[in-house]
Amino acid sequence: YTLRDHFKTQSLDGFGAADLAVGIGAAGAALHYLQQSLRRSTGHIHRLNVYTISDYMTLDAVTQRNLELLESARGERRHTLVGSVDRTLTPMGARLLREWLTHPLRDVTGINARQGVVAHFVDDSAVLAGFREQLRGVRDMERLLARLVTGSGNARDLVALKESLLALPKLKAVLTNVGAALVPQTQEEPAGRGAQAAPTLWIQLTGAITEQPELAELIQRAIEDAPPLALKEGGLIKRGYNEQLDEFRRASVEGKEWIAALQQREIERTGVPSLKVRYNSVFGYYIEITKANLAKVPTEYIRKQTIANGERFYTPELKEMEGKILGADEKANALEYELFQQVRAAVVQQSAAIQQSAAAIASLDVLAGFAELARHQNYCRPLVNDGDLIELVDGRHPVLEQTLIEERFVPNDAKLDNCEQQVLIITGPNMAGKSTYIRQVALLVLLAQTGSFLPAARATVGLVDRIFTRIGATDDLSRGQSTFLVEMNETANILNNATPRSLIILDEIGRGTSTFDGLSIAWSVAEHLHNSVGAKTLFATHYHELTELAVTLKKVKNFNVAVREWHDQVVFLHKILPGGTDKSYGIQVARLAGLPKEVITRAKEVLNNLEESELSAEGKPKLAKARKAKVNGPKSKVLEVPQMYLFGEKKA
Repeated sequence: YTLRDHFKTQSLDGFGAADLAVGIGAAGAALHYLQQSLRRSTGHIHRLNVYTISDYMTLDAVTQRNLELLESARGERRHTLVGSVDRTLTPMGARLLREWLTHPLRDVTGINARQGVVAHFVDDSAVLAGFREQLRGVRDMERLLARLVTGSGNARDLVALKESLLALPKLKAVLTNVGAALVPQTQEEPAGRGAQAAPTLWIQLTGAITEQPELAELIQRAIEDAPPLALKEGGLIKRGYNEQLDEFRRASVEGKEWIAALQQREIERTGVPSLKVRYNSVFGYYIEITKANLAKVPTEYIRKQTIANGERFYTPELKEMEGKILGADEKANALEYELFQQVRAAVVQQSAAIQQSAAAIASLDVLAGFAELARHQNYCRPLVNDGDLIELVDGRHPVLEQTLIEERFVPNDAKLDNCEQQVLIITGPNMAGKSTYIRQVALLVLLAQTGSFLPAARATVGLVDRIFTRIGATDDLSRGQSTFLVEMNETANILNNATPRSLIILDEIGRGTSTFDGLSIAWSVAEHLHNSVGAKTLFATHYHELTELAVTLKKVKNFNVAVREWHDQVVFLHKILPGGTDKSYGIQVARLAGLPKEVITRAKEVLNNLEESELSAEGKPKLAKARKAKVNGPKSKVLEVPQMYLFGEKKA
């Protein structure tokens, strides 16, 4: 009933909410809370928008954090996806961009429509520049309107809204000229540039921008260009807007001029050069004379107050003029506030059209920002479809590409599908770029489904319903969960909820526990993803034994990050190549981190002992074979290599 009463309808079927009982209850409760508990005006709420989770790619809080969509691990915006791709010029566009990045589309038609608008902007730099230039004059129309409708807005909000409304005609003219070129003139004549990109969205957004010349002219004529923040102290309304207000102001000005003349006249009449006519809010207007001149006070002066340095007086004539001045000021201030409310009411009457214009401008701002980014960073238009293929040629990380200073970002290819390359096992040393690569693939898929172009030479993206990530973990002390338990919780969430249309990013599964346990869990997880879940997966690991999965599982492929060794140094090439690797170069990375030389030397000694034990441990099974036996069959018995022998010389 709350919703029907608010929208003045017999039912909510017209909003597409006929069978959404729970949703209707939630919306009604929210509206009731605004009206009754917060006592807020809800006149600006004109419609219900119905959506389902299936309309958007699902990105849970863990994935948003791991991919650093809105906030980096250090709490910064600069090294995030939104910080790197944001080229919007309005606060409305900036907010909408955050919404799009956290809710990518799962509708090919909608994605292609957005791409079509971006393509038109990219193809015509003059139109893009002209639109963005006009966009600079648009303020935050959504927030301005919300404040004005709810009664918290002031005259400065009206001025800001006026500036935005004045910018709309030129802004719309730029869009309309392009839109006219996109519409076929006859059935035989094809549409203009980018016809394949469904110019419908461009035309829809342009048509949604409603010019308000009368409202802009009203605000321009009524409200001062630089009004004060206070609403009831005057200074809001321009001269000439209201005749009665001008009369009150003339009375006030003439009275103040009379008082100024009174001071000079009384100085000459009394011969007291220090005589002052002053005003304060407690006593009103008064004549102040110092103690040294009290003998010269005329008899008609009436004592009002004694102060430390003299006395204050008034005359019947002064009191009469004071009443006229203060009465005029009070009436003028009250009338100004009333006129301000009338102008604000005129804005509220057009709130639906202004909201619609603001929403269209926000969308165009984001899409024009995508185009600006694509032109400056050499992005390509991806092919987005309902298939299962994800193929990126010379893909680049959208964040690191812009933040790297000392070196050039190395592009890499990626190919995932549900038939031949479903699970990619990626091995390589620390610092080589495994984590960067797998996050890069996830970010490019996400960007593609927002309608953006991609930092790649060529790209094909089959729709993804959800992106899962398992990257890093920390203790959750408040819930009594260890690092490894947090890691397993996240992994369990992936295995229980992923579908064949999901994209999974796994980084170092099982590293939070012992080597054999971790390796066994990682092996089993990879098998389950391949055999049961069927989701496209990028699996970065230091467990080189996992590369053996490619032998028995047909949709598992091995890749490694290329490095080169030179004079006991390792050079990271950051290039992803087919095949596995069996070295991690951890000691070289430790040297780069600045570990003391003696620690590095001792680490090499221990590593040599470990490697020798794998080759021969006095007739005992090789450690490498033991690990393999542990993974391949639960009945295989692992014979332990004596720990003291591994880390030092064997004692008799």
